[in-house]
Amino acid sequence: MDWRFVAENGSIPSVNPADLRSVCAVQRDVQSRFSGQQVLMDDDAWKDACSPGADLFAIWYRIAMLELLTEQGLLSPWLHDGELDDAVFKVLATFPIKRIQKGGQDGFPFDIQELTKQIVKEANAEET
Repeated sequence: MDWRFVAENGSIPSVNPADLRSVCAVQRDVQSRFSGQQVLMDDDAWKDACSPGADLFAIWYRIAMLELLTEQGLLSPWLHDGELDDAVFKVLATFPIKRIQKGGQDGFPFDIQELTKQIVKEANAEET
């Protein structure tokens, strides 16, 4: 995996929402099988879960943001029985996200209010 986030500024590339969902499912499966243990997944597990040529760094970065948002309860309106709605994956896969700059930063590297607004819009569109 390319760990560019510590060296470069700029935007995180968009990813396929299906890849994002698939890697989350793989991680959830591994975590359920090794409950309470620290598990390090290798690139091959992610590659197998993704479409050919997927940007694993961008997927990893977006999943890290997804996990932070979930842990903080910011995605709870779209979380049902441990599963996030498709709207979350669709929006987060392409939403503008910046790399965290070396030395860190306060808050998320994106506009959380705009992200939430777009998820609401996508979720409403899926209902109709």
